[in-house]
Amino acid sequence: MHQDRYRIVAGLLLAGLSATLSGRADAQAVPRGEVQRGVTVADRAREDYDPLGVRLGAFRLDAAAELGMGYDDNLFGTRRGRTADGYATWIGETSLNSDWSTHAVGATARIEQRRYIEETAQDWTDYAVGLFGRYDLNAETNFEGRYNRVQEHLEVSSIDVQQAGLSRPIPYYYDEVQGQATTRFNRIGVTAIGNWRGYRFDDVDLGGPQQQPSGQRQGDVSRFDFNSTLGALGLSYALAPGRFINVIGRVQEIKYQSSAQSGRDSMTYEGLAGFTYDFDGVWRARVAVGYRQRNYDGPGLKTLSGPAFEGDVTWQPTQLTTVTFQGRRTIEESIRDNATSFTRTLGQVRVDHEYLRNVILGLELGLDRREYEQPSQQATDGFAILSARYLLNRNVSLVGSYQHARRLDSSSGVQEFDRNLIQLRLRIAL
Repeated sequence: MHQDRYRIVAGLLLAGLSATLSGRADAQAVPRGEVQRGVTVADRAREDYDPLGVRLGAFRLDAAAELGMGYDDNLFGTRRGRTADGYATWIGETSLNSDWSTHAVGATARIEQRRYIEETAQDWTDYAVGLFGRYDLNAETNFEGRYNRVQEHLEVSSIDVQQAGLSRPIPYYYDEVQGQATTRFNRIGVTAIGNWRGYRFDDVDLGGPQQQPSGQRQGDVSRFDFNSTLGALGLSYALAPGRFINVIGRVQEIKYQSSAQSGRDSMTYEGLAGFTYDFDGVWRARVAVGYRQRNYDGPGLKTLSGPAFEGDVTWQPTQLTTVTFQGRRTIEESIRDNATSFTRTLGQVRVDHEYLRNVILGLELGLDRREYEQPSQQATDGFAILSARYLLNRNVSLVGSYQHARRLDSSSGVQEFDRNLIQLRLRIAL
């Protein structure tokens, strides 16, 4: 029943948007010089409405802030006893990047906060700061280094949080250090990447002992802190400009900080093959498929293996419309005592349309499936997002969105629900 209703709603949305797009496709012309091969509607520069930034010698400073209000009709993602609440949100972001002909350095920062009117325990703050530098040895070879500090949170409606018995957002942060080297030998391109991340979870106060059989408190999620070390090697062969065959190999080691969790330590091996192909300027694709296997140190944990894939396909039926298809299959860590990892499969399609010169519409549909081996559980979540950006001038714009989320199916013990979120924000940019 839920699946049928979701499909009907999705079909009506797509049909309505398709009719709108076809009706407007010939009504508006894109200025000469703004239509470039491979540039989508969302990424396109708009000379009359793009912020100018601030020039600081050989650097450019960009900054923006967003303020807004929203409403969530099912804050905890439950089927019965739904809790609704309004919230205020604000976003601040800035970047400073060099404008050199060779080499590059830069820094970025972003913060986002949400504050609920009544359910203040659900407040959260995410942020990210980063530094990067690139040294160009020549036109074909460069070395790049990055450092990022990122704080995010796990949503209360996530199956992982719900099954862990938690009722608050779970904040966590990670430090990331990455080095990358890229070169080319005639038609053959080579990219080597080394990446390290240290994940740290914040304990949450649930207002009581909440003891589990293991003696641990449910809110003591810091026992799941872990480090991830990844090495990757990618090879490409150029068939023609914009057309490549790719081979990717990855090895990842995960080690938990707590000795009590050492059985979760693992090694993952992954191999993918695919292509990056610009067919005709209208269709472009980057697709890779292969196999992945994760071996655990704990003797009681079953090896997790299966197909792996990642990719995106871009279709530009008109100069005013971009349709993007994306999909990937990954293995992610769990914060549950009775589960170690889960396989996540995500697929989505997004339509961006320049309805007017200063009005950009968006529609996104997606499916997010999570599968656990031990215990055997699964859940599939669907979502639809409608959005609109109204560019008033170079510095001010309005952003509105409506999101509908629904758990379409799940195994025994995992509840199904639906959720609606509405937001309206004012954006001011330099």
